[in-house]
Amino acid sequence: MNKRNDLITGIVLAVFALWYLWQSFSIRVFAAMGKSVVNSTTMPKIWAVCMLLLAGALILRGLRAPKSTKDGQGSFSLGEWCKANSEVLLTFVALFAYAAMMVPLGFIISSIVYIFFQTLILMDKEHRSYVKAAVIAVVCSVATYAVFVYWLAVLLPVGKIFE
Repeated sequence: MNKRNDLITGIVLAVFALWYLWQSFSIRVFAAMGKSVVNSTTMPKIWAVCMLLLAGALILRGLRAPKSTKDGQGSFSLGEWCKANSEVLLTFVALFAYAAMMVPLGFIISSIVYIFFQTLILMDKEHRSYVKAAVIAVVCSVATYAVFVYWLAVLLPVGKIFE
């Protein structure tokens, strides 16, 4: 990844992380088991801060990286940038689809679909296995649901189709 790609990716990620952090303050806090340090806004805020740190690292790397010796470094091509950052772009698409699926489908089904596609996005094309991605998606989603609902007593969306 060259200097310009790091800068652009870092800036886009920073904007998204700031929006995500801002939205995390509007999450309704449920007082299910009394006062607690951990509530329904804790993890979204942690993820937003982690994304901001990652964006800052990308921006710094882009500013500190030595200039590339490739010809045409000064020109910018959106197509080349999208191809170089296809995993990042597909991850954002998957995240937005995940958020859109949460209300109608609920946590378990939307998480299975999201983790399945995210696993395929991140797997090498040579080692891509749909069965492995499906097993990972189901196990992770059901385990996460069980931990949050039965151990931490946190309500997760069940989905409009199951209400």
